[in-house]
Amino acid sequence: MKEALDMTQAVGPVERVLHLLICFQTHSDGLSLTELAKMTNLSPATATRLLRMLERYEFIRRGPDRLYRLGPQVMQLGLAALQDMSLYEIARPHLRQLAEETGESAHLGILLGEGSVLYVDQVSSRQAVQAGMWVGKTVPVSNTAIGAAIQGHVERNGYIARRDAVEPDVSSIAAPIYDQSTSVVGAINIIGPTYRISDEQLTHIGTLVAEHAHQISLALGASNGA
Repeated sequence: MKEALDMTQAVGPVERVLHLLICFQTHSDGLSLTELAKMTNLSPATATRLLRMLERYEFIRRGPDRLYRLGPQVMQLGLAALQDMSLYEIARPHLRQLAEETGESAHLGILLGEGSVLYVDQVSSRQAVQAGMWVGKTVPVSNTAIGAAIQGHVERNGYIARRDAVEPDVSSIAAPIYDQSTSVVGAINIIGPTYRISDEQLTHIGTLVAEHAHQISLALGASNGA
C-alpha cells in the first residue's frame, strides 16, 4: 500500500506541489490520482488541480493507462544538476594539484545571473598567510580575473590576471572552463597575497591555471579543450 506523506507541517500550495513530486521518487512506474491524493492527504479535487498545473508545465505526464509519471522538465533539471556535479567532481582533483603546485589557494567559480560569479569549491593553501574561505561568496564579473575568465576575456596564453581587484594586496589568476558545446561553464583561479606573487611567479602560475582549465575542459567534452 502507498504510504501517506506527513503533511502536518506543509499546508501551503508550494509544499503540496513539492509533495506530489516527491511521491515519484520511489514510484517511477507511475501513480494514479487516488494513490497520489492518499499519499499527500489531499482531496481528489485539489490533487487534480495541482496535477493539471504540473502537467501543463511538463513536470509530470499522464499516460494512456491514466497513471502519472515524471515529465521532461524534471529530466532537464536533473541533467542540469548532473552537469554541475560533473564539473565539480572533475575540477576537484585539479584544484588540489594546483594548490600543491603553486602553494596558493585554488578555486572553482560559476556564473550566477549576469553580473556575478559564485565560488563553489576551494582547496586552501598551506601557507600561514592565505586567502580566506571563498566558497559561497560572490564577486562581480566586471574587473575581476575570474569574472573576465568566465566571460572568455583571456589573453592568448589562456589566462587572465588581476591585482587588487576584489581586495587590496591580493592577486588572482584565472582561466575559463568549456564544455562540449564550447560554452564557458565556469572558471578556476588561484588567489594569493600580492607580495608573494611576483610578475615572474604570476606567469608561472598563469600557465599552470590555463593548463588545468584545459584539462578540465577536455574531460567535459570540449574539443581540444576549447
